[in-house]
Amino acid sequence: MTELERIDQAEEYYRRYLQKEEAIVQNRENQKYLEKYIHDETFVVASFNMKDKLTRGIGISAGIGLVLFLILMLVNMLVAVVIGLFAIVGGVIFFYSLYKYRLDAEKQHQEEVNEGIAEQIEILKAREPQIIAEKDNFAEGIEKRITFISLSDMKYLGELRRMIEENEAETCEDAAMLLEQKMLFEQFSHIMENKEIEKTYTDAENKERFGDPIQMINEKNKKTLKEKLFGKKKKKEKA
Repeated sequence: MTELERIDQAEEYYRRYLQKEEAIVQNRENQKYLEKYIHDETFVVASFNMKDKLTRGIGISAGIGLVLFLILMLVNMLVAVVIGLFAIVGGVIFFYSLYKYRLDAEKQHQEEVNEGIAEQIEILKAREPQIIAEKDNFAEGIEKRITFISLSDMKYLGELRRMIEENEAETCEDAAMLLEQKMLFEQFSHIMENKEIEKTYTDAENKERFGDPIQMINEKNKKTLKEKLFGKKKKKEKA
């Protein structure tokens, strides 16, 4: 097997490992996604908006009652009033019963959805240890088969390929060693470039910046003692 074929083999193993990692991520994302569909009764009631629906129903009932009243008042005022009120009250009862039925149906449907979603989430949770174990076992297999580079550094396989193709290294092991040296040098350079030299001050400099705390305390104590012995000086009143 040539050195480039060894790189190809490592890249294929790494690709399959990333697929197993992605399977774990997707499994957890799927659980979070499903949780969004679980709602309590308060959410269902708020989404149904019974108040607005009932208000519209009362408006429709009142409109029908008013029309009947206006039509029948020409024939008999008492009959017009009775039928008009009956239409309004009957309409309110009808719409309340209708929307109450629909709301109860929505609650029942949401309970069924919650149960179904909970079952799916439990299946995904139970599956997770299995796919994690598969990923870990596969990782152990890679470490045994691919010895010139660690799993955590396999994202740099393209750089190793370039080194071999450009004859910077003869073997995968040589390329991996060059890569490690290069990474260490870059890390050291980065640290040196971003290292901040913290300014330090001597005690004398800090006293100039912030004052002498001991001296301030002593002066305060002397002032307090003087006031206790002689009392506070009264300000002279202006004439």
